[in-house]
Amino acid sequence: MLASSMSTQELLSLRASQTSATFISSSTHDPRPHRVVIGGAIFRPTCSPPSVLIVQRAATERSYPNEWEIPGGHVDPDETILQAVVREIYEETALKVTKVMAEFEGFHYLSTKYESDESDRDDGKLVVCTCQLNFCVEVEDTENIKLNPEEHQRFDWCSLENIEQFKMTLAIKKVVTDALHAIESINYTKE
Repeated sequence: MLASSMSTQELLSLRASQTSATFISSSTHDPRPHRVVIGGAIFRPTCSPPSVLIVQRAATERSYPNEWEIPGGHVDPDETILQAVVREIYEETALKVTKVMAEFEGFHYLSTKYESDESDRDDGKLVVCTCQLNFCVEVEDTENIKLNPEEHQRFDWCSLENIEQFKMTLAIKKVVTDALHAIESINYTKE
């Protein structure tokens, strides 16, 4: 069954048992992804218009320094995709995920890795295909955000009304826009 034809609950149930290895082995994307990362869209439940938490990458980051993104990161080999969502959100924001509400559109991207242990080529370069899976999550509390300064330098709340003021790639701008539309479609308000 294709993910797009699954219900939200069926898809989340699949992701709860799926590791990056099982996701990659079942992928039909060309090229097949080498790795899986996740993005977690955290919403301010009482805010109108709806807004999502974004974090600004550290100035020292090799890729996209000072750009804004949603919190996220790689899926470790020994964890499921949903375990990675919970871990990465906590590592990057110190917020505890209480519920993964939905998965929304992800994307694939190519990047060049320079670590010599990832390549047999003499120049140490390897083009890697990454799949980013994105999730709407609920957290215990949005007031106590603590960033890891090695990864991110600031946070803010982004809505469709203020998205243009944040420097982000086109792919991440689409992710944030998709997240805001996804949260509207599930009519989220925290009780």
